[in-house]
Amino acid sequence: MEQKPSLINYFTRSLIGAWQLIKLNPRAMDYFDKSVDGFWKSFWAIILVAPLFFLGLNVSFDAAVEQGHQVSFTAHVIEFLLRLPLIALVMVYFTKFLKIDTHYSEMIVAFNWLWVLSNYIILPLSMLISTGIIPIEVGTLLVVVVAVYLELYVTWFLFKQSLKISGWLAFGVMIFKALFTLSVMQVIIRIF
Repeated sequence: MEQKPSLINYFTRSLIGAWQLIKLNPRAMDYFDKSVDGFWKSFWAIILVAPLFFLGLNVSFDAAVEQGHQVSFTAHVIEFLLRLPLIALVMVYFTKFLKIDTHYSEMIVAFNWLWVLSNYIILPLSMLISTGIIPIEVGTLLVVVVAVYLELYVTWFLFKQSLKISGWLAFGVMIFKALFTLSVMQVIIRIF
């Protein structure tokens, strides 16, 4: 009888896979559970990031409001909770439309775990800036560089590897995902 790995082992292996994506390892997809069960478990990403997200929001929100930031606390929370499910839903149709949906579930699994690691890199940096530990000029530049690397280059690499598509097509998918995410945030801001 085959024994299932513990949830901790599953999380650890998935996060190692995400780290391998950040390192641009072409074998990174080997670390992820690409089964149907693995697809659904990858949405645990939201729960794993939630404590850091709420801590970051608590630390940064007042400072952001003082600096003229207009996004409500509610909008941040709703966007956080809906981001992964909405991306998964939209990408079902987008990848089908482009006829690149064969490896859709693997892509979502890898994307969700990369999202966890990205948040655990960017959110602490943002908190250090908000609390004044890192000067705002240096910190902002650092966050922008890290975010561009993770949100553009690594995400492009993830789409290329997970969907098994060309670099140009992966670039298009990455741009679509970025525009979709920005659009959703704008809609949520206007509503809340």
